[in-house]
Amino acid sequence: MEKGLPPATHEYGASESLYVEMRDGKHLMTRVYTPVGQALLGWPVVLIRFHYPGMLDYLELTAKLWTRYGYAAVLQNCRGTGESEGIWSPFVNEEADGLDTLEWLKSQVWMNGNIGLYGDSYLSAVQWVVADKLPAEVKALVISGFTTERYRQNYMNGMFRHDVYTGWALNNAGVGRLEKYSAEELFQTALSVRPHIDMDIRLFGQELPWYRDWITNVSPDDEYWSTGFWAEMQQKPYHIQTPVLMMDGWFDQHLDGMLRDYQKLPEETRAKSRYIIGPWVHSLQSAGDLEYPHSEINPLLQALEWFNHYLKGEDYAQAKGCGETYVIGDGNWKKWEGWIIPSREQVWYFSQATVDSGALMEYPTAESAKVSFRYDPYHPVPTVGGAGLLRYLSGAPDASRAASVLQPSPGYRQDVISFISMPLPEDLTITGMIKVYLYISSDAEDTAFTAVLMELLPDGRAFNIRDGITSLAYSNGSVRPKTYTAGDIQEVGIELWPITWKLGRNSRLRLDISSSNFPAYHAHLNAEGPWAEQQTAKVANQSIYCGEAFPSRVVIPFYNE
Repeated sequence: MEKGLPPATHEYGASESLYVEMRDGKHLMTRVYTPVGQALLGWPVVLIRFHYPGMLDYLELTAKLWTRYGYAAVLQNCRGTGESEGIWSPFVNEEADGLDTLEWLKSQVWMNGNIGLYGDSYLSAVQWVVADKLPAEVKALVISGFTTERYRQNYMNGMFRHDVYTGWALNNAGVGRLEKYSAEELFQTALSVRPHIDMDIRLFGQELPWYRDWITNVSPDDEYWSTGFWAEMQQKPYHIQTPVLMMDGWFDQHLDGMLRDYQKLPEETRAKSRYIIGPWVHSLQSAGDLEYPHSEINPLLQALEWFNHYLKGEDYAQAKGCGETYVIGDGNWKKWEGWIIPSREQVWYFSQATVDSGALMEYPTAESAKVSFRYDPYHPVPTVGGAGLLRYLSGAPDASRAASVLQPSPGYRQDVISFISMPLPEDLTITGMIKVYLYISSDAEDTAFTAVLMELLPDGRAFNIRDGITSLAYSNGSVRPKTYTAGDIQEVGIELWPITWKLGRNSRLRLDISSSNFPAYHAHLNAEGPWAEQQTAKVANQSIYCGEAFPSRVVIPFYNE
């Protein structure tokens, strides 16, 4: 993968700030940056719409850089942010405002009929929302760090992502931060409010309607997700005709949904598109405790080559209709002809070894066994690495570390049970989605179970590969809450997000099972009903079963080179 940019072809010329009128009469602050001189038929344009006022200086530098490669660049503050008029409400106005802005762009004499949309995270959200209604002038998109699968980004099997979305809500509430709280104090105080639905009133003295929608609509079948804006958003990739370059990281909270978005693209669009997945977090940078040799890319270079091809007609060196992923542990990139497809699957079964730990074996034992632990929601298992995190970007000292990080030793808590395999006889490359199946029981009417798969190196260090969680109410793909009878033994499945990761010969697999991963996900209070409306927690007694009668297991896909 290349890094660095080629020599500039133009000089930066000038910028102009103006207000662009939307269909309802509101005006959005828009800045136009152009190269020196004026091409006879204008310039191809890179449009960047953003809502973070603090990003303006960085985006201005980015816009000026685009001009040095022969593009006009347009920066626009989203409605109600920066100097733009109107009221800020996340996502609500982006489709209409984005389409109105494109109509305005079409009439500008300095635009030569070719437009590309660019930007990551929320700056990609504003691309997705218009992507199925684009005028012919828009020739290409560059999207990273955002998905149309909004429910799946807020919840995993009924468990809410506090670190990502409570943290984001506190920083984007549209009201001033309470001076009596530091950033970390505000977050910790927000998490401690019970019932959690009262958090906004308690901290800000006013409701945050959109956040309340997120935390009270736990089911993907709820009207909030299944109709209206988010339902329409989820369907947009099916109708996109414009080529898309997707970039994301194995440890970005949007990865799961972005992989699904790519597969939703119409076949003819996918044939013109491409994906790149590296060992990165949301910022497309590496993090955590592992080293990732040869993993660095320059996202701007990737976008430049993409736009040069589709907006300027230049050759494109990379294959389209496919992509490449970084193989963690191998230190190299794997190119795929089409999608990421494993060659085979291998199963490891749980087997009890001691009272607080167990083994992973190739065959289930004839005798049944169980291992039990007590889960206390007031003392949840702290998050140690993973992909469902975002708050680390704030720099808060108490933020959970993202990506793959050194894990505690087995037995570090009574409520975390480790199952460990024998040393692997050969290198194995995990390729795709790992699935964990647990036979469990609980004395609670509803509760949660978690799984963290790790590579346990010969020197005793362990690093997380993937993690997942499920409530009982929303287990096994249920879209409506199910009733659980305390004491019943039942099978629950947890799908861990896809990855490409090379396990070394003589490494072991370690799978930790527990009932909490906080604050990546809310701490289940072991009670039935909507989690954000609950006030009282209780301790739950949890059991995991194994053996031929109760074949708890982990199924791992591999690719044979």
